[in-house]
Order: sequence, then structure tokens, then C-alpha cells
Amino acid sequence: MQLECDISAALGYTSQPQISRVLSEKWFQNNGYCLSCDNDRLLHTAANTKACDFVCQTCNENYELKTFRTRPARTLVDGAYAALLSRIQSESVPTLMLLERNDDWKIQGLTAIHHLFLTPEVIEKRKPLSLTARRAGWVGCNIRLDLIAQDAQIQVVHNQSPNNPQIVRERFQRFNRLKDIEPSSRGWATLTLRIVRSLNQQEFSLNEIYTKEGAFASIYPKNNNIRAKVRQQLQVLRDLGYLEFCGRGSYRLLI
Repeated sequence: MQLECDISAALGYTSQPQISRVLSEKWFQNNGYCLSCDNDRLLHTAANTKACDFVCQTCNENYELKTFRTRPARTLVDGAYAALLSRIQSESVPTLMLLERNDDWKIQGLTAIHHLFLTPEVIEKRKPLSLTARRAGWVGCNIRLDLIAQDAQIQVVHNQSPNNPQIVRERFQRFNRLKDIEPSSRGWATLTLRIVRSLNQQEFSLNEIYTKEGAFASIYPKNNNIRAKVRQQLQVLRDLGYLEFCGRGSYRLLI
């Protein structure tokens, strides 16, 4: 994997956003690969294709590339709120590829955000544009990266060093089983996984999860029976093979 963009690819462009788009997309086209299957080449989609920059012709996995000098840690600005929610519900939302580069266009990092962790609960609605704006009333959104489990944030390139593609693919593909959960319910499962990870231990008890009840309530304030829902989600994660039930309210994390 080459970790430097070909500056000559942007000759003739004067707009900085255009230069950034051309250089980053050219680099990803030459160096990106599918995470969901063993295909090592991705197809660049037609210009102006909404929410999809690259697609795998083998498994049809979609990717959207976003480029930064410094990758945001908490909030990622995205497009129209309603359109993104529609893509989530129709299961057409792409995996996000967050590309970090320096001023010399050398690649610092590349992080994949697994599309199955993009649930309505991590999408933040922005205020409508003012009546004086060109697109008055338009409502955008933010993606709350801080609400997405670290499992979903898979490092393809880290600290200027590519990770082993086999390991990257294994980390990505182990969560493809989340497709078995309806999009409207998937947020509970991914939140529960994030809370389990926050305990920083492979074995944990139900009572330890109950101490995080406030974290669940902050995302689902209208749910009046958090503990029952949490027990249900632990069973879901167990059935997917992510947890093992050890008896007497004890669990073991398997991933």
C-alpha cells in the first residue's frame, strides 16, 4: 500500500475542495480494498452518486470516503438528516472511510466505520437553515462518532502504517452478523456492546451492566424498563456469538 498521494492527479484544478476530492479518491481507488470480502479492487462510482464513492463488484459493499487533516473524535458532519435515516432503514447506508492526511498529502490514517453500527441513535439532527439561507429550511445531521462502539471503528492504516488486510477483514466481517437484526432494533444491540466494552473486562456480571443504566437511559429516555431491555440485548449478543452466558448472571465477551 502506497502512503502518499499522487499530486499530479490534481493538475489543472484550482479549487481546494476539488483538489482534496481528486487526490483522496485517486489514492483510495489505487489502494483501497473491500473489507466485506476478498476483493482487492473497488469500483469508483459515477460522479454525483449520492452517499457512495466506491462499490465492491463482488459483494456490493458500498463505501463513502471522507478526508481530513485531523479526523474528528466526536462529531462528523454529514448531509441531509432525512436522507441518511432513510438509507439506514433501507440498509443502503455505506461504510464510512475516514482518511487522514498531512499537508504534504501523505496518509496518516484510514479508519472504517462499519455501516451496521450507523443506527438512528447515533444520528444527530441539526437545526434547519435560516429563512435567509439559499436552502432555507434544509435539515442536516451529524454522526456522533463518540456514540459508536470502538469495535465498529476499524483501523486500516494507523500511525502511517497499514494494518494486515486479513486482520482488518476479520474485524470487519465478524460484525456482519448484525444484519440479522432489524435496523429499527440494531441500535440497542450495538449500544449494549459499547457498554459491555466500557467495562474493560472479558467477564462481567449482569449487576455490573445495571450500573450503566443511566447510559442506556440517556439514549432511550422514553424506555421505562431499561433492565429488561438490557437482558434481552445480552441474549441477542449471545445468540450472535459475541457473548457467552456463564450462568448466575455472569457473561464472557468472546470478541
